[in-house]
Amino acid sequence: MIRAKKIVAMGFVVASLLLLATAAVSAADGPAVMITDYKVEPEVLMPGDIGTITVTIQNMDTQSSETETTTTTTTSYTSSTTTTSTINAEIESIRLSSRSRDIEWLREGFQRSEYFNVGALGPGESITISLPIKAATHTSEGTYFPEVCIEVDNGENARFPVPVKVESSSVEILEKDVPSKISLSESKEIAIVVANNRPNSVSGVKVLVKAKSDELEFMPERIFVGNLAAYEKREVNFTLTPLSEGTKDISFEVEYKNGENLQRCELKSSVFVRNNADVRLILVDAPKSVLKGEVAKIDFDVANGMPKDVKAVSVVPVSNGEGRVGILPSEYFIGDMEAGDVFSASFDIDTSELNAGENRIAFKLAFRDIDTDRIYETAGYEVRIEVKEPQKDALPAMSMSFVALPVILLSVVAVVWVRVKHRRRVVQ
Repeated sequence: MIRAKKIVAMGFVVASLLLLATAAVSAADGPAVMITDYKVEPEVLMPGDIGTITVTIQNMDTQSSETETTTTTTTSYTSSTTTTSTINAEIESIRLSSRSRDIEWLREGFQRSEYFNVGALGPGESITISLPIKAATHTSEGTYFPEVCIEVDNGENARFPVPVKVESSSVEILEKDVPSKISLSESKEIAIVVANNRPNSVSGVKVLVKAKSDELEFMPERIFVGNLAAYEKREVNFTLTPLSEGTKDISFEVEYKNGENLQRCELKSSVFVRNNADVRLILVDAPKSVLKGEVAKIDFDVANGMPKDVKAVSVVPVSNGEGRVGILPSEYFIGDMEAGDVFSASFDIDTSELNAGENRIAFKLAFRDIDTDRIYETAGYEVRIEVKEPQKDALPAMSMSFVALPVILLSVVAVVWVRVKHRRRVVQ
């Protein structure tokens, strides 16, 4: 009997030792995560664009906890310790899933298409993740719903469809005031309109104008517009100055960014440059011929046929093949002229230094454009004057005539007297 009691006591002690420091773990259901916010940039993609889907992932479970109880038993007493802790959401991977190839994860490097071992989120904690995406070049317009898939190691997985819009509309250039014709002696301001036809804003908008440098000049060559809101229009102005005659091609180009995607749009136009002096020098009067040494007077009219005012108008004689002749004034300054004005300009030419024969004397007209302050000059206007040498024997011949006249008169008187005398004798 005593032996049996000892065996029972020893078994109890062994059982107590085996139960020493053992733990009982009980847990509720695993944590749940959720996408609480998302953003697509750019808001609306164009076919071929790259972009990002940015999502905020939050551990919504604030109740799940883990309880651990430790029990210690000896021969004399038994004790237990209970520890309770919250459960973190262990995110194993995040990836983008799409039923088509229209919107896909932007693969780079080693073709990664998901994030691994993202980390743990405590109850109520959140994390922001950006997923690079690309719209295929063949993508049709519409709204697509690629899914953001989140795998949680110790809880429930989550799937969230994100709407991604694709539209092919662009920013374009429209002609507002581009002349079809322009004179070689004028500058004009042209106006074009930049229109954002997209349902989202674009950034970094700038307009460039291109033409052959020896044919047309533009000021400025480019204009920075900046941001354009959805369906916003903006007018920009350039000053056009023709440099040669004929039909000239013009190319307008707009550059802009849809998100981080650089886009371009082009508009081609043309302008005909005519050699038609709208500010004209008109010859009013000039002698056809003069004797050398005389002063020849030349009269001009200066007419402003442009539809706008001009300034600093002047008429200037230019050198001929034999150098500058004596012309006064050296410059006939008129000043400002309104549209339709006509002014006179006169010059006196000293012919003493001119050669006998036909002389060509050129005059040019200069003025400034009132808008651009650019100086224009018309081609030389030639006036032809014939200079004649005085006859060298004219003065001696004239002197001889004055000497011979009395002699002739006396001779005539003598003849008449002789005849009268003879008649008297006959009568007697």
